[in-house]
Amino acid sequence: MLVCQPTAGRLPGVRIRRRTPEPAASAPPLQTGGGFATKVMFAPVRLVARRFARAWRVVDDGAPPPRAEEPQASVAKLGIALALEGAVNAFVNGLVDHVSRRQFARVTGRWPGRRKKT
Repeated sequence: MLVCQPTAGRLPGVRIRRRTPEPAASAPPLQTGGGFATKVMFAPVRLVARRFARAWRVVDDGAPPPRAEEPQASVAKLGIALALEGAVNAFVNGLVDHVSRRQFARVTGRWPGRRKKT
């Protein structure tokens, strides 16, 4: 699109034609459903979140776990929540790692990782 604009400090009555940027095309909408690979990749994350929420309900009678950003959060409850979340995370990550290694060994016939020197 061409726009004529007066020049400042140049010859009176002389206009310079310059191009203005065209409006950008709208970006395609984001897909919210996700594909199979996305669901598989985030399955351990969902599993950790569910297990932590279930474990926290036992600790605090159904109240949501405290967050570090909340000013009224009790330090004791926050410490328990973070320790519990870390334990659940380590547990689920260990299980996912071992199961994926077993499946790799089943498919390829060898255990993944470095062999121990004897």
